[in-house]
Amino acid sequence: MKQFANVMIHHKCFKERQGCLTESLDHFSIEYPELYSLLYMEIKKRGMEFNDPNKMFKWLTTSTSNNNYKKLHEALIFVKKNNIMAQEQYIIDIKHLLCQAIEKKTNINEAVKICRLIEKLPNLTFINGRLSNLIQEVTRLNAYYRPNTLMVTQEKYFMANNFKPEQQNIQTSQQQQTLVSPYSLVQPTCTQFLHGSSHFSLNHFGLGDFEINSFNKCPAFDLTQLLPNQTVVSQEMDGAVMKWLYYLRIHKYQWFFNSLSYHEIEFIDEDNIEGFITKVNKNSITKGALSKICLSCKELRERPKKLNDLLMTLDSEVPLTELCESIKYLRHILNYPIPNKNCVIGDKLQQDIVCVMGKLFYQLQANICVTNCLSASNPLGYCINKYLLCTMLINENQIFMRNQIEKVLYFAESLKYKVRIMSLCKK
Repeated sequence: MKQFANVMIHHKCFKERQGCLTESLDHFSIEYPELYSLLYMEIKKRGMEFNDPNKMFKWLTTSTSNNNYKKLHEALIFVKKNNIMAQEQYIIDIKHLLCQAIEKKTNINEAVKICRLIEKLPNLTFINGRLSNLIQEVTRLNAYYRPNTLMVTQEKYFMANNFKPEQQNIQTSQQQQTLVSPYSLVQPTCTQFLHGSSHFSLNHFGLGDFEINSFNKCPAFDLTQLLPNQTVVSQEMDGAVMKWLYYLRIHKYQWFFNSLSYHEIEFIDEDNIEGFITKVNKNSITKGALSKICLSCKELRERPKKLNDLLMTLDSEVPLTELCESIKYLRHILNYPIPNKNCVIGDKLQQDIVCVMGKLFYQLQANICVTNCLSASNPLGYCINKYLLCTMLINENQIFMRNQIEKVLYFAESLKYKVRIMSLCKK
């Protein structure tokens, strides 16, 4: 392995490395098929284990501190970007190790390697955002103790530049918010600071008596009030619409949507889309894109009604399969633009979404209490991961009020606490 790594290091570009890797694996599979199969099975096994939160406690509790760093380093390479349950567990473990390194001034070299890996790999952007303050503290500590020495050389991370994620500079009123991570050691309750307020303690959570308040309905939208010269640009909705178009992969038609108002977009259908295209009077749109635009605008138009139907459905107990579909739908429509105060009066849509998140939370909590097995691959684990992804989308969207975001974060923290307690009981 060391000889193979030394050969790969001498190749400077990705194409050369890829060619060398392909040639080496081909040779390995022909000359040493048993070893090749053994290596493949071991990598596959580790990939599954490092994405299963229930199996992490074995090596975290039995291995030494130095071995913990090595295992975490490998696990962070394997963990999937959408496996939020696993990433939340790693955040807890990494916080503990980094805080120990900062407090005791030990294992700085290993801590720096972990931090560099978190900053480079695109599948760890969620962890990087949550631990950014601790990572900066470790970097400053490393610079103080070893100012003239790079703890991780370019040779050891010769593939680092290939992990840079795509960057989309989208300026919008619905831009990402960054939570401030604490510098203290992680407690079993997984406390966090939320938007500058005093931190939530899961010891104080009363999971049984939390109520979702009903909300007042806002006035219905009147089409006669539309101003003919309004566009999503003048309504400050162009950033949110652009994110939506990237999600739908029809962003090359941004010129079309930027010339319309939010409510004009909302009411596009097969009968009037040609008229809107004529109004814009620019390039043409393909037949396939026309169908996708009409279908997506229909989903945008029907979103309030479907959320109301979902609220009524979730008032009673639903099967796990139906719960999965509900969470999947919510995650889908959270990628759609939410109208701001320049488009509608009030925040009825945001309130309905928070209500749905609350009802989904109680359904998931009930399922966790009766399950015997919980992993990222089974239906309940899938639901929890998707629910936490919904929480991230809401937290990153400034169209939601602060109290709405904190309520949703409360649900997410309570759910993660339940999962962690269940894992500890099975330990």
